[in-house]
Amino acid sequence: MRKPPLSLAAAALLCGAACQKKDPVLARVGTQVVRASSFQDEINGVPFSSRAYLGSPAGRRELLDLLIRRKIILQAAQDNPAPGPALRERLAELELNYRQSRAHLRQKYLEERERLWVSHFMDGLKKNRLSATDDDVRRFWDTESEVRARHILVSDRALAAELRKKIAAGEKFEDLARARSEDPGTGQKGGDLGYLIRGSLVPEFENALFQMKTGEVSDPVASPYGFHLIERTGDRKLSAAPLDDAAKKRIRAALESQKFQQWFDRTRAQYAVSVNDAALDDLAVSTAPGRP
Repeated sequence: MRKPPLSLAAAALLCGAACQKKDPVLARVGTQVVRASSFQDEINGVPFSSRAYLGSPAGRRELLDLLIRRKIILQAAQDNPAPGPALRERLAELELNYRQSRAHLRQKYLEERERLWVSHFMDGLKKNRLSATDDDVRRFWDTESEVRARHILVSDRALAAELRKKIAAGEKFEDLARARSEDPGTGQKGGDLGYLIRGSLVPEFENALFQMKTGEVSDPVASPYGFHLIERTGDRKLSAAPLDDAAKKRIRAALESQKFQQWFDRTRAQYAVSVNDAALDDLAVSTAPGRP
């Protein structure tokens, strides 16, 4: 006689600590956790330039920092007053869908619920505290400069250091970019990124670039995309060009990005973040496309 199928509750009880051991907590942010399974799902779904980089200790740390960033925003959203009618309606629809298919969609439900909280909260921030006024845009245009740069992107720090030595020895930056850069969008252009403004780049890259002098080449700079060598090739005042609609849009996006980073830095300080370094170091990460 066949045994009757286990209920979901019974299966969960039997799984218990064994399941948690197979899916360790990599970090905690307040009441939120980042588990190894979510970490691997992000690798499968986020378009990083180099999956090989995500298998390295530096790559794992950069990706975990991104997940911690989202958990901090989620915690901040849930610590605010009760959601309005629009969000309550969306959450109710999501709850109904979950109940109808929870036997096989629980993980997807939790992930989508988290994204709804973050997305709704961020929409509110953008419309209020993070919005840039027309006066902000004009002030930025009047006072700021834009910087021209090129870069070489690789997934290995040792290779980046080797290329830096070759540049110091006299090899041309643009030739090495064409031969070795893993950025398909700029490599064949000698690494040229065009003109950039403060607030438009990932913080690690931007902090390095705007501290450099024209003609200077950086040491390897780690970002969520890999390791960069950066050369600052020029700069000019923004006000040298007209403040047309395209310029306004570009400046507004940069200002709102700056405001978000300032808000995030203040918010992160409000929440205790702990990282399970041992679990992160021991994590076997699949860097091939799709699921392992």
